[in-house]
Amino acid sequence: MDLVEAERFSTLVGAIYDCALDPGRWMTALGGLCAEMDFLIANLSLQPSPDAMPLLSINYGLTPEQEALMHSFAHEIPWIWGGLERLMSLPLEEPVRLLDVNPDAFDCDMGREFSGPLGIVDNMSIGLTRDGGSISSIGFGRHRDAPPIGLREKAVARLFVPHVKRALVISRLLKARTIERGAYAATLDGLAVAVLLVGPGLRLLHANRAGEAMLRAADLLGLRAGKVTASSGLAAALAVAVAAPRAGLGRRELGVPARRADGEALVLHVLPLSEAGPLAEATAAIFVAPALAAPPAPMAAVAALFDLTPAEARVLELIGAGRTNAEIAAALGVAVSTVRSHLLRLFDKTGTNRQAELVGLLASFSLPLG
Repeated sequence: MDLVEAERFSTLVGAIYDCALDPGRWMTALGGLCAEMDFLIANLSLQPSPDAMPLLSINYGLTPEQEALMHSFAHEIPWIWGGLERLMSLPLEEPVRLLDVNPDAFDCDMGREFSGPLGIVDNMSIGLTRDGGSISSIGFGRHRDAPPIGLREKAVARLFVPHVKRALVISRLLKARTIERGAYAATLDGLAVAVLLVGPGLRLLHANRAGEAMLRAADLLGLRAGKVTASSGLAAALAVAVAAPRAGLGRRELGVPARRADGEALVLHVLPLSEAGPLAEATAAIFVAPALAAPPAPMAAVAALFDLTPAEARVLELIGAGRTNAEIAAALGVAVSTVRSHLLRLFDKTGTNRQAELVGLLASFSLPLG
């Protein structure tokens, strides 16, 4: 049984990536994560040290007065987590339950004056980054009326944490309009997943270390004449995703299912970029990540990538099943001429010319990803 229903998972991941372009949307994303995991409050923070005032602090479920009170206890955070050494040794990207680390965590001023009045009795925290300049983390507060934090909450958090981390990285890069290319590259090299920054026509502008290794091996993605290449179906999907508008937030991050030569299931997350930073000509970032959750059904992925209407998606699905135009018309209860009209729009949207090409395009998404 899936941890998160597929449609909710897609909606939450889309909300997280929206935050990369508009940080004001973090409240919505944090609220969605709290609802999914049954937490009362959430905090996303970036700070120079564990006991320093945050450089970035986004809080869900708190009033401005409660936020100010929370920040006034920043000096107690290392003790709450068992001391500075213990805090800095906690594994990155792994959910940690506060009471497992320090059963006496709430026996302090912050516990009595901040957590107690809110009814917060436990916390789950995940370290996102920890380097010489700053640390970042995301944490969730559990209310006394909710069940104890268990295995499901940790498992669900593991699904979303990589997306939160990538959204933060891109958000910081987009804001850093004066950052040098060297620093830009170093930030991306800190990610274990392959990251490619591309311009129009899939022209490669930058690849992190993991991305360079993937391109050299020509495993899933390759490089020819300065452009990112892939199999025909995957290339068509990437071309459409990368061509998403740069202005506005109408087009969310898109996940394209794929598979390595050795059979490993992957998802290519394509995030449209706005004009900012030292690589302002980059129109999209492509993250190549393991498929941690079941991707959308093939038809859902195709419909999202090519902006198909429900009727067009249904016609394409029946074409993929080998139905003739007459059989499709009978199945949908429409005239054959209507089916032909849908076909013409499908050809236009997908860049194909024949029904056989549509079948091939749909088949390229039919991957046994669980």
